[in-house]
Amino acid sequence: MTDKTHVAFLGPVASYSHQATRLAFPDEAVNELIPVKTIREVFDTVQAGTTEYGVVPFENSTHGPVSMTLDALADRQDDLPDIVVCGEVYLGVHHYLLGFGHLGNVKRAFSHPQAFGQTTKWFKRHLPGVETVEVSSTSRAAEMASEDKTGESAAVAGLMAGERYGLEVLGSKIEDREDNTTRFFVIRRKGDDGEGQERKKGDGGEGGPKGKNLVSFSVGSHDEPGALADVLGCFKQRGLNLTSINSVPGLREGMRPFEYLFFVEFEGKEDEEGVSGVLGDLREKTRGWRYLGGWEKGRR
Repeated sequence: MTDKTHVAFLGPVASYSHQATRLAFPDEAVNELIPVKTIREVFDTVQAGTTEYGVVPFENSTHGPVSMTLDALADRQDDLPDIVVCGEVYLGVHHYLLGFGHLGNVKRAFSHPQAFGQTTKWFKRHLPGVETVEVSSTSRAAEMASEDKTGESAAVAGLMAGERYGLEVLGSKIEDREDNTTRFFVIRRKGDDGEGQERKKGDGGEGGPKGKNLVSFSVGSHDEPGALADVLGCFKQRGLNLTSINSVPGLREGMRPFEYLFFVEFEGKEDEEGVSGVLGDLREKTRGWRYLGGWEKGRR
């Protein structure tokens, strides 16, 4: 009997991260899915080798990037040097208000900040002024709401979490957009290419005709006109399509306030000439950069 592959995700069980992890690693016979308390802990377990893989939310189509994931990828303390992205999973997300009794009894709602950001219109219309309490995950929110039998507490979470904690549905599909989708990254340690390498294709599909890559970098001088544009121009010159750009405060040694670390996602296979060429360009034109992995496109 072979040892199972261990995969960390943001718990508790029944979170959206849990659902995405089941899509990426569906075979329970060979995979053990391990819930942890924070996104940072997912990264830490993979870096330490406690788990071979981790699944983390990266961005939502309604509310944008997940800051805690970007902060971990920034690796400002240089304690996550081996983390790379090796796959992606898209999960359609429908939110429900879960609790006990009637909607009119609700005085507070628990959920993850991303979930609140994806349901602002519904709350403005149906629960204006209600106290919103941010917690680590939607499944943790459901767990907390289930502990209040008065009906004054509710949670924004998925049906899977509601069923697990015995909650009633007080509001159905309350997301601002019905096409609400979250993209998750599969992460591993670089060099750990053994079993499971096929999961770089994302949710089990064949992926797109081109791969995707992620790099981070800081520019030489934020005071120099065109410094960032010069770096981004390298991708165009190499014929590489950019698919996303994000930034976080640098906060690294030697960086001043309001200097930023940029994350750029672009299409191309790692072994293509254009990709290897642009990595050389980054080496020459940036103050510091890191290749954060390549993978095949997941299916939306």
